Amino acid sequence: MRSKLMMLKCEKAVSRKDAKTQRKNAHQRYALRLCAFAGKLLLVLIALVGAIGCRRDMQDQPKMKPLRGSTFFSDGLSSRQPIEGTVPRGHLRENTELFTGKKAKTPGATAAETPATQQISGSQSGTQGNDFPDDVDTFPFPITKETVLRGRERYNVFCSVCHGMTGNGDGMIVRRGFRRAASFNDDRLRNAPVGHFFDAITNGWGAMPAYAPQIPVQDRWAIIAYIRALQTSQENLAAASASPAPSASQSPTPAAGGHQ
Repeated sequence: MRSKLMMLKCEKAVSRKDAKTQRKNAHQRYALRLCAFAGKLLLVLIALVGAIGCRRDMQDQPKMKPLRGSTFFSDGLSSRQPIEGTVPRGHLRENTELFTGKKAKTPGATAAETPATQQISGSQSGTQGNDFPDDVDTFPFPITKETVLRGRERYNVFCSVCHGMTGNGDGMIVRRGFRRAASFNDDRLRNAPVGHFFDAITNGWGAMPAYAPQIPVQDRWAIIAYIRALQTSQENLAAASASPAPSASQSPTPAAGGHQ
């Protein structure tokens, strides 16, 4: 009997221990599932917060808009003045003749000291009245064949529609009813300095708009070089047409008589 009782006590103790172990394992599994759910929930919350944060950075940036006032700075301006002596990259432009087509001002010189006449480059030799005293009369760099070819290409794109392929001011839009453009073959423009053409291309002239935003500086000078070539070619054609045609040589008078 005593042995049976001991066995029953042992079985009960083992069963209680197993039940306790099972409960402990169940609690552990529940805790693991809860931790996994909390981790997933945390990841979702982080993703939502990140998305909201990115949208805020892209949509509502703390920035100063141009030409608006600001209470942050003492002068009330949102834009800051550049440091004294600052030059934007690519805008130093110390070569006045190249970038403006105008003669560099001599320190202390006045308008009265500007010569009244000048030698015109690319036109007939001689000295004549100068209507453009501030414009340069020579190119600021050597002109090569490649420069003239580049000028012809750019001229055909930007200039020929008004001034025509030969520079006579009879381009296609003029033929369609637009006001007639200036002819490069008139004496006034044939004798004008190259700086005048650069000024006209850069800043516009009459109905012609400014082409500075569309045509770089080097291409403007190339176009002017081609205009000079056009003027020379048309001048030579006019001179050839004005010269009298050579008379036909008289054929020798045949001698009288016939074959023996």
